[in-house]
Amino acid sequence: MRKKKTRGQRVIPILPNILTTGSLFLGLISIITSIEIASFHGYREFSDPWVFKKFWWAAAFIGFAVVLDMFDGKLARLLKSESNFGLSYDSLSDLVSFGVAPGILIYVWSLVSASEFGLMAVLFYIVCTALRLARFNVQSKNVEKYSFTGLPSPMASGLMFSPVLLYSKFGIMPDETVKWFFLFAAPVIGLLMVSNVTYWKYPRFKLSGPFNALVVSAIIIAAIITNPEILVICVMYLYCLFGLGLYVVRQFREKPVVNEEVNID
Repeated sequence: MRKKKTRGQRVIPILPNILTTGSLFLGLISIITSIEIASFHGYREFSDPWVFKKFWWAAAFIGFAVVLDMFDGKLARLLKSESNFGLSYDSLSDLVSFGVAPGILIYVWSLVSASEFGLMAVLFYIVCTALRLARFNVQSKNVEKYSFTGLPSPMASGLMFSPVLLYSKFGIMPDETVKWFFLFAAPVIGLLMVSNVTYWKYPRFKLSGPFNALVVSAIIIAAIITNPEILVICVMYLYCLFGLGLYVVRQFREKPVVNEEVNID
């Protein structure tokens, strides 16, 4: 006879999916906040604290979704409750939270004045996010088991929302420079997601001893408490640029050397 599972045994396997649901909710709340800002007519004509606060929260909701996304997969592996359903559900959630939400946020924040070009840049980013997640579903158990092929979508969203977080913190509205930057950056970030550039899946920092680890932890905690916006934008852009730089270096090192034959008459 089959043993009846206790309530705890029935609840524990769905805990990772609860985190995924939380990440999805945060992405949806970010989208709703961006729409709320867009409906506030004339907000670009003056600096209203309400606008900066709303932009900050629309970006922060995506950041909180990134944090939850970091733990749902790890929790599933820890509880040995990985499943195809969880993988598919996580990807659908990521498409909303790290594709649609940052796309709408950037469009409302800086690209709405770029008309159809801004819309094209945002749509291309969102489509690349969907392609990135579809490829990950296929390769998660082999090619991308220990490293990411292409920029992971949570970090890609960080490249999009972190400038909004920083500008809103200091009450600065985006200018023409920011608009042109994202007209170029949004498609490039999308291409990085669907590229073959390899990115670390797990941190590879080696600290010699627990004391050094405590020092680094203290620095990180102090940065989070005092200037979380600066820390987020630094981490996101350094992760992207460092992985891209390592990929370029590896390509030059692995480039085959062609031996030219010299004909002697």
